[in-house]
Amino acid sequence: MEGINALRHRILLLSQFLLICAVVYLKLRADSAYFLTPDSHYYLQAAQNLLAGNGYRIVFEGKETFCAIWPVGYSALIAGMSALSTFSVETASKIVNLMALAGCFWLIYRRFQDKAWFVALGLMTSSLVQLYTNTWSETVFLFFVLGFCIHPSSYKEKGTGVEVVGFLWALGAFLTRYAGVFLLIPLLIRRRFRTAIYYSLFISGYLLYNFYQTHTFTGGHGFWPNEPFEERLLRGMRGLGEEALFFAVRDWELKRLTLSASAQWFIYGVALLQFLILTTICRLVGPSVKSGFKNGLKILFRSGFGLQIRNSMGQIRNSMENVFFLVAISYLFFTIVIYFADASIESLYFRRLGPASLLFTVGGLAWVSEQKHIFEKTKWLFVAFFALSIIHSLPK
Repeated sequence: MEGINALRHRILLLSQFLLICAVVYLKLRADSAYFLTPDSHYYLQAAQNLLAGNGYRIVFEGKETFCAIWPVGYSALIAGMSALSTFSVETASKIVNLMALAGCFWLIYRRFQDKAWFVALGLMTSSLVQLYTNTWSETVFLFFVLGFCIHPSSYKEKGTGVEVVGFLWALGAFLTRYAGVFLLIPLLIRRRFRTAIYYSLFISGYLLYNFYQTHTFTGGHGFWPNEPFEERLLRGMRGLGEEALFFAVRDWELKRLTLSASAQWFIYGVALLQFLILTTICRLVGPSVKSGFKNGLKILFRSGFGLQIRNSMGQIRNSMENVFFLVAISYLFFTIVIYFADASIESLYFRRLGPASLLFTVGGLAWVSEQKHIFEKTKWLFVAFFALSIIHSLPK
C-alpha cells in the first residue's frame, strides 16, 4: 500500500511538472521572440562564444569584452546543453530552464515526500512561469537557492559533509547570479563560519579576476543613484506591494493592446476568484495561527523566559520550514540594500523579487502541510488557487 501511495505522489508531482512544461511550450509557440530580452541575447552570445572556443566574451556597447556583467554559470550551462544536444543555444537555454525546474521538483520531493505535491504548488505561480519561459538565469538560480535551503535536512549534525554540500549549493547560486552573495547572511546566522569563509574567498577570487579582465568587479555597475531618495523609496515600495499582491495573480496578457474585452474580463474574473479563495483560506487558518501564538506566549512566560527564548531560537535555527523564511528574508534584505545602492537597478519587480516570493510560498505551504487539521481543511483551496494562477500564464 505504501508503495502505491508513493507512486501516486510521484505521478502527481510529475503531472505538475509536465503541466508547467506544456504552458511554457504554448507561451513560446505563441510568441518566442517576446521571451528574448536584451539580457537573453547577451547570455546566448556568451554561450555561443564558449561553444566556439572564444572564451566568455560578449560585444557590449560596440566593443568585444570579457563578460563581467553576469557570472559564467548560466551561459556555460547553455553552451554545454547545446554541445550535448546539438540544439541551438536558444533552444538549449529553454531546456536548461526546464531541467532546473525539474531539479526544483526533485528537491521538494526529497524533502517532503508524500506532501511534496502540495509544497510544489508554489512552483506553479504565473510570475514564476514567466521566469521559466524567458532566457534568464533566474530559474537556475532558484534551483541552487532551493537546494541550499533543503540540503541541511539530510544531515543530523554539523560536519564536513554538510559544509561541503552547502558550499556547492551556494557556489552554484553565485555562478548563476551575483546576487548569490546574499547566502553569506544565512550562513553566518546559522553559524556555518567555515563555509562562509570559503565562500567569501571564492567570491573575492572571482570578482578580482573580473577586475583583472575589465577593471570592474561586476561590469561597471554605477553605485549611489542620483535620483532623490524619496522617489526611489516610493518606487521600491510600489514594487514590493505589487509583488505581494500579484505574485500568483499576474497576467502578462493584459499588456497586449490587442487583447479583447472578453479576455480582459475573464482575467479579472480569475483574479477575483483567487482573492476570494485566499480570503477563505485566511479565515480557516487564522484562528489556528492566533491560538498557537497565544499558547506559545503562555508557555514562554510560564517556563522561564530566558531559557525558553534560547530553546526557541535553537529550534528555529534548525527548523527546515524556517530555513525557507530565513533565506527569503536574507535575500529580500540584500536585494533592497542593493536597490538603494546600485543605480543600474531601476526598480524592484518580479524578476528580482521572485526568489524571495518562492521561498516564502514554499515555506508557508510546508508549514501548512505539517499542520494536519489545517492541511485537511485547506489543501483543495490551495490547489484551486494555484491552478487558477496557471490559467493566468496561458496565452489568450
